[in-house]
Amino acid sequence: MRNIISFLLVFLISIPLWSQVVKDSLSHKSYNALSEFIDSQLERDSEVAKKIATYYIEKARKQNNKTEEFNGLAKYIQASIWSRDFDAFQNEHQLLLFIAEKNKLDKELMQAYYFHAQAYYYQAVWSKAMPLYYKSLDIAKKLDDIVFQHRILTQLGYLKSVTSDKNAGLLLQKEALKLLENTSLENTGLTLKEQQLMEMKSIYFVVISYVNLKEHDSAKVYNSRGLTINQKIKDSCMMRALYKQRSEIAILNNNFEEAIADLNLSKNYCLPLHKADSLAMSGIYGTAFLGLKQYDKAVDVLQKGVDDYNVSPLEEGYMQDHYKLLAKAYKYSGNLEKANFYFEKYIHTTDEFNRIQDTVASGFKKKEADAFLTELDAITTEKNKQQEYVLYIGFGATLVILVLLSLILSFYKHKKKNALKFQELMEKLNIAKENATAIVVDTRDEILEERTTSDVSDEVTQQILEGLQKLESQEYFLKQDCNAYNVAKKIKTNTSYLSKVVNSHFQKNFNTYINDLRINYAIVRLENDTRFRSFSIQSIAEDVGYKSADSFTKYFKQNTGLNPSFYIKQLGQLD
Repeated sequence: MRNIISFLLVFLISIPLWSQVVKDSLSHKSYNALSEFIDSQLERDSEVAKKIATYYIEKARKQNNKTEEFNGLAKYIQASIWSRDFDAFQNEHQLLLFIAEKNKLDKELMQAYYFHAQAYYYQAVWSKAMPLYYKSLDIAKKLDDIVFQHRILTQLGYLKSVTSDKNAGLLLQKEALKLLENTSLENTGLTLKEQQLMEMKSIYFVVISYVNLKEHDSAKVYNSRGLTINQKIKDSCMMRALYKQRSEIAILNNNFEEAIADLNLSKNYCLPLHKADSLAMSGIYGTAFLGLKQYDKAVDVLQKGVDDYNVSPLEEGYMQDHYKLLAKAYKYSGNLEKANFYFEKYIHTTDEFNRIQDTVASGFKKKEADAFLTELDAITTEKNKQQEYVLYIGFGATLVILVLLSLILSFYKHKKKNALKFQELMEKLNIAKENATAIVVDTRDEILEERTTSDVSDEVTQQILEGLQKLESQEYFLKQDCNAYNVAKKIKTNTSYLSKVVNSHFQKNFNTYINDLRINYAIVRLENDTRFRSFSIQSIAEDVGYKSADSFTKYFKQNTGLNPSFYIKQLGQLD
């Protein structure tokens, strides 16, 4: 700690001397040497990297060298990303695009898209990062730029692995690795050491995919391969990353002491530690300490990781695992207030991450959350019995209790109201089963588009009703293209006749008729299919014919009085 403080003091004192001393030492360096110097400082000290990049840009502008000005701006953006200075990035990136487009620099435009995507990635705005990665990849393929193709494939593979499809993410990582294995040095313009470093980084991402899939044997094989390569090139930062990965693999095997030993080794490399690395390591330490039932140590290391990193609002969605670990650590150490606090943050960040993931199922987390809350409530109740007398001390404490009771009463009233609605829905469902019909909800529209079928013959009416019955049996209503036009076309009539017959026969308009079919289907399938319940609301909505979770939730609540998530939770409690 004393060495770190000394370093900070020396750094702060030396800032005013930067222009005079450091610029003189940089003046004789080539652009290539400056670029390598910036790269060497990115992970160690991003602020120093930004200052060198600023000098790089100034030098290029004095020489009116647009290509090198672009390269300097690109390095500055990289350093800004590392220091989490995204405001600086926005201004510099507009200039980056302008230079590339105005001077028709395809390679630089490829880099501009990539750095823009990287900035969005580190701000946790992945939906905006993805199209930019693909724009950059398209240019990289056109230019046959192996380095950038590899770089983007590994990044896309990582995003797939953690958001939608772990196996697909692994395939992309292996595609990136294969790209290197099938490419000679002459086609990359890289030295042997640079290519080995790329191969090692690719292996690192393959290991991430295997760890996410919990396939520890495969992860261990690739991690050992990465360490073997690094014995040749001795890259300090990759050594730290690979040892950190080895500790995660040890945790998959419940070898918690081994995991801690590997983490301790990793801290000897690529110093000083970047904040993001410190946070990641604190999470692994915390997991190991929890596995060893050293709860106080787990609390200390996990809390310090959060406090030191200073998580931004945009990064909250990626903290779910860390907050969950903190909630567990505080629970087992006996601090129930802190356990509740971090469990609430875990729930919030889980929702946020599900938003980022779009359609990734959240059902397992909900079940896990319910189990955690049940256990926590039991502990809280027991502790409250032991400390009950404290609640009666003083008028102020009484007021607090009254407020709490009022809030709890309000909560349980709402819960009871929903429970009654659920009971009513289940009764309707049971009646439907007894009558051998799947109709649970049957909406009637007070105002209909067509009030008469006088101009529709009995023969045409029968044809339309038989056609609708056939489409119902085929579950065509689950298709997102199920609309009046397509239905009319399938049963060989027109939309006017179709509307009149539906209005007259079902006492509802066509849209209500389709929504009733979809909601009835969802109610019945969710009760019968436990796997279907584990899907995200977005996935369930798409399966029953809606494009968005909001539309599905709206019609489900309109028909049942309940949110689909509450219905699913209550069904789970009946199993």
